[in-house]
Amino acid sequence: MKLEVEPLRLVSSHPFQIARGTRAEFEMFIFHLTFEGTIGLGEAAPQSYYGESPDTVREAVDEIGGMLDGDPDQLLASLNEAGGELRETLADHTSVRAALDMALWDLRGKLEGKPCYELLGAEPSNTPLTSFTIGIDKREVIDRKVDAAAPYKILKVKVGVPGDMEIIDRVIARSGKKVRVDANEGWDLEMAIGKTRDLFERGVELCEQPISHEDEEGLRELKRVSPLEIILDESIINPGDAEEKSDQGHGINIKLMKCGGISPAVDLIAEARRYELKVMLGCMVETSIAVTAAAQLSPLVDYADLDGNLLLADDPFEGVKVIDGKLVLPSGPGLGVTRK
Repeated sequence: MKLEVEPLRLVSSHPFQIARGTRAEFEMFIFHLTFEGTIGLGEAAPQSYYGESPDTVREAVDEIGGMLDGDPDQLLASLNEAGGELRETLADHTSVRAALDMALWDLRGKLEGKPCYELLGAEPSNTPLTSFTIGIDKREVIDRKVDAAAPYKILKVKVGVPGDMEIIDRVIARSGKKVRVDANEGWDLEMAIGKTRDLFERGVELCEQPISHEDEEGLRELKRVSPLEIILDESIINPGDAEEKSDQGHGINIKLMKCGGISPAVDLIAEARRYELKVMLGCMVETSIAVTAAAQLSPLVDYADLDGNLLLADDPFEGVKVIDGKLVLPSGPGLGVTRK
């Protein structure tokens, strides 16, 4: 198995602001994994919040250079099974694990001549609508973002800063669409109790991670009193977290860059179902490689927030589409992603 890694530096259409800060440039790494002449594609989008950086990706890639002998099934086992060499080496490098995992799934699909969703037992016609994210910004810029989001039926609005209810009111009035919110841990418990009640009265569908993932007692109390569905995001990283934190929210947000790829995402979905939790599939700002990899699982979940590729000024790849707000999976083998 031969691995080549291509660094990409991309920019977003608008500076992307959440409660924790603002970014306009994003560094990704495209993994080209070759087995018997067939290439599988993966993507690492490191996040400083989870202890990763471009430098840690490069270091991890150097470290696994001699561990890639075997076929895709053998490497998937090494990457995801307890005690696996790749899994232990990449324990602190979830975006690198995600890139390898999706590249291996892409390879499996291409070698078998089947789309990944078929290998996963997912029905492509059952994909959900995806939300489109409106980041924190000046009022006039938010208006332009809302207008530009006309093709999407659900908007996710970033909150967690002073004046955020005014932003919500503005988006609801201007769009008339279903709205979700994401506070990115920007509130404390008292504030979240009041805000979730206000949001419920406005018809908002759900709220992601209103308070810090470290405030577990606060999350338990908020789940008890909130009329609005609470979706855990920063609280959920690895399989096992859904079980451990099932009393802290009504659902979980799974992101491949957090959990380490398609394989652990499958485990998290099954775990969430056992504890009667709703499931959302989310993403970081990513190209169509990583977003399409997550979308392969979307027929199995309740909510989708797979728009990271749509926030880029120029996505070099083509994969999953959004038509009338609904995710449409590519029919090609593997991930079905091509370069433009």
